[in-house]
Amino acid sequence: MSASIEDLGLSDPIVRSAADATALGMAFLLETRPDGSRRFLFAGPRCLAVNGVEGTAVMADPAVLYDMILPEHRAAYAAAEAEAVARLEPFDVEVAMRRADGAVRWHRFAALPRPQPDGAVLWDGLQIDVTDRRSMAAALLEQRRRLEVAVEATGLGFWEWDIPAGQVTWSDRNKAIFGLRPDAKITVEGYLELVHPDDRDNVREAFVGARDKPQGGDYSLEHRIVTPAGETRWILVNARVANDPAGEARLVVGTSLDITDRRAAEDRLNLQMGELAHRAKNGIAILMAIVSQTARGQESVDGFLELIMARLQAMASSQDLVTASGGGVVALSDVIGQALSPFGKTRVDVDPAIEAVAIRGEMAVGMGLLLHEMATNAVKYGALSSHRGRVTIGPQAAADGRAAFAWREVGGPPVTADNPPGFGTRLLQMVLRPQGGEVRFSFDPDGFRAHVEFPTVR
Repeated sequence: MSASIEDLGLSDPIVRSAADATALGMAFLLETRPDGSRRFLFAGPRCLAVNGVEGTAVMADPAVLYDMILPEHRAAYAAAEAEAVARLEPFDVEVAMRRADGAVRWHRFAALPRPQPDGAVLWDGLQIDVTDRRSMAAALLEQRRRLEVAVEATGLGFWEWDIPAGQVTWSDRNKAIFGLRPDAKITVEGYLELVHPDDRDNVREAFVGARDKPQGGDYSLEHRIVTPAGETRWILVNARVANDPAGEARLVVGTSLDITDRRAAEDRLNLQMGELAHRAKNGIAILMAIVSQTARGQESVDGFLELIMARLQAMASSQDLVTASGGGVVALSDVIGQALSPFGKTRVDVDPAIEAVAIRGEMAVGMGLLLHEMATNAVKYGALSSHRGRVTIGPQAAADGRAAFAWREVGGPPVTADNPPGFGTRLLQMVLRPQGGEVRFSFDPDGFRAHVEFPTVR
């Protein structure tokens, strides 16, 4: 940090000599008068090294020095000098100058006023070459700019907190992540206001945990923010706390990354995994029911194998539809087509209005099994056991939020309802009913009837 003119005490000739001897800069004594004239009463021996001209030349003609100031900097120098003279306040300005040898260097002029009884003002000052310091500062600034560009190219926002100074600095990318304008002023309190109330304690605990380590430490956490527009986002923060030798936290630097999309994807994946586990559990239950119910009343392994394979094939065909839909909705007409394909469709009339009906994927497997079972019974005992029989499937009226279709058999042998509920009824209880489905059977003398009702897909 440059020494202040007050600290240097350059009004003392001994101090001026010391300034020259230590190569601190060129000490000078300038006199300004009420008429606007000025002259150097003293220009130290360092004048030659600093400006490329002897001090005697500058004392003989102050323009020798002032004319070295680059034209584009003269207005700023003159304005700063005029204000200092008018207010009798310390003068301090940095300008670029072209030395006598043609080299362009940056110089700092700093001086203190000493009013005189005759109205003149003496200025005890120091001219310091600050080119190297400015070059170093510019290099550091460029390095920081490049670092920020590199960091932000990865989608990261960069920030730092100077704790003793109470100063918080955010890159433009970091402000954008938090939904702020590039010119927004940032404070620690303002940052915490943006953190979701439920996550503020976690943020504080993460910082304190790193701060309380002897030399500071790193911390990383994911937390929510609420932007000024009311949008909730998830942020991944990685930070480092730097402590001084006494263990006091001095600086915190870190990055922010918007992980809202990643968290949403994880939530969707968890939901899908839960849905998959739920469907797998239902599938296993259905398989167990198929095996158990098929085994009943079968007198041979071949009979058991033939029946269970047919039912499993119906289940697999319906599952193919669910897989093709990505687990979403499935067209009822597709389920009907898959379930009835083994039986031939020449004597099955499906109302075209069915095309507009869809069911949830989780219900498609059970619906396919139910249709397969009704078709099997129609072939064995009902309308399709007779060459004159037919099956019709068409939509039915249902309450709001629900859809329905009817299965009707005509032209088959007389129907009786003496037998106990079959496989299809038990399947309903296991699969369709938990999903909101309902089936009502009727055994009319002229043919079997079924009314199948279920929730509509929104």
